[in-house]
Amino acid sequence: MLLHVESRAASAMGEGFYTIGPGGEELMGALGVAADVTDPMALHYRHLSTQIARRLKEGQSVKDILLARARGFCVSASDPVTGGAHCALGGGPSDFLVTSTLASQTCPAVGRALGGSLAHHLKQPSPFAKDFVSIFTLGDGSVNNGHYLSGENLANFAAFRNHRVPLLTCITDNGISISLRTHQYLQKSFLKRWQCKVIQARGDNAVDLMLRSHEALAYVRSNRKPAVLLVTDITRRFGHAATDRQAAYMTADEIRRRQATCAVTSLCSELVNANLYTAAEIRTRLE
Repeated sequence: MLLHVESRAASAMGEGFYTIGPGGEELMGALGVAADVTDPMALHYRHLSTQIARRLKEGQSVKDILLARARGFCVSASDPVTGGAHCALGGGPSDFLVTSTLASQTCPAVGRALGGSLAHHLKQPSPFAKDFVSIFTLGDGSVNNGHYLSGENLANFAAFRNHRVPLLTCITDNGISISLRTHQYLQKSFLKRWQCKVIQARGDNAVDLMLRSHEALAYVRSNRKPAVLLVTDITRRFGHAATDRQAAYMTADEIRRRQATCAVTSLCSELVNANLYTAAEIRTRLE
């Protein structure tokens, strides 16, 4: 979150050129913990915590991870992920960069699920493990994009035809898309059109999100069928980007309530209540 705030300050001074951050979706790190580091993954731009967890599992230091992201915010040629072409999440051997702001990551992820499975079936070389899961993430607003609709439709059709489709779609729903209230459209209507399994998780509860992430991955990994992990109860902190004018679609009270909601603080409270850490120990680790 501090890096996100600094990115907006840098933008105001003409030193930063990317301001979309993960405010409110920090607990998505659970997906990065649950997934294998060899699982191919393409991440939505707000799911930075998933990528941080993934890099930590590979043994990278927090300092190196944050420095790489800071370079990305500045669109620096020293950014190890894109070399300054764009601010994107990735950098690992099984990461696939997402440079679109919509849902262009969908169709390639479906292709990896189908192609990787076919390669193993034909005993041909494949960059993925035999039990791999092709993972991609997106936000609730992106599901209206044609890339998502066509890709998800193909995945469901292939599964209907009994082809192996080890695909996990993870959608985070903050109820507001970018500036359009969605009124629980995903869970009440939209996702019912697909034939695949839908697993719902709370984005404000680290334990539930971790358990449901493991459940979704285990289902896809063992059945070789697609599934959707729908993460609800997410409160977006701050505007979508520095150019976002929240006052155009939210009241002042709504903005203040969202700003006062912190997923990290909620996680710290859970850890203390479970007697896993004391408040003093958490402060020491954060410092």
